[in-house]
Amino acid sequence: MTIHTLEKEKHKEFLQQERVDPITGDMLQEGDQVVICASCKSAFLADSWLYMDGKHCNQIYTLREIPIQKIVKIDRESRNERLDKLTFYKFNLVKPSEVTGVYVGMFALLGGIFELLSYFFGIMNISFGGWMALGVVGFLMGKQITKNKSLHVDSGHFVLNHGLNNQTSISTQEIQNIDYKKAGLFSKIANSPIFNKEEDFYNLIITTTNQKKHRFFIAERELNRILKETNIFTKYTEQGNNQIPFQNTTPIQPPNDRLDLGSPS
Repeated sequence: MTIHTLEKEKHKEFLQQERVDPITGDMLQEGDQVVICASCKSAFLADSWLYMDGKHCNQIYTLREIPIQKIVKIDRESRNERLDKLTFYKFNLVKPSEVTGVYVGMFALLGGIFELLSYFFGIMNISFGGWMALGVVGFLMGKQITKNKSLHVDSGHFVLNHGLNNQTSISTQEIQNIDYKKAGLFSKIANSPIFNKEEDFYNLIITTTNQKKHRFFIAERELNRILKETNIFTKYTEQGNNQIPFQNTTPIQPPNDRLDLGSPS
């Protein structure tokens, strides 16, 4: 990790950009110690970088030198159009194979227990067709809750990737509420000694102003990223509706109320 101490003359052009720390919302000033993400070139206070466990854009590398950018004046409409096309964050959802594997394994285990009981107590055995039906049910359950592949968040939209170039774009102005709820039963099964996933799983629900609900199945690690790297729950979650699922994670609420937390264009 490379830390830069901002100096008035040496970093004059950088200071003129009036960069804002994406986590705290504080403007970066002379004397601040900053870290530059090597991927998106966003500038963070050193403490904010450590708060994110030294990782941003799914990587840990930082720039050894502060980049020099040309300041080009453009009209507000053009700038907003550019920002709307820029994706700041991508959050991966749980893979279908991971979910179907758990469900198919669970039904296979239950079927095995039933077979064992039938052997000792003379209960009717499960036919081959019955085993196939159990497998299909487990597969379909997994496919249903993982039909969304990934979630992209930019300055003005939530883009839902369904795979095979099939996407749904939701304007932030259309979002009424965002909830997340723990998938209790699935988490217990996934964390059992049989599967040993070692993390919980959650249903992320985006409700639009027309009351349409978009559901996502997300692992604890990605929900943790959303809590750390964005303020979407601060903006869209009803007060008191959700509790933070991670005892050691305290989400910082940027005072500037920005959704996009990337560097300014």
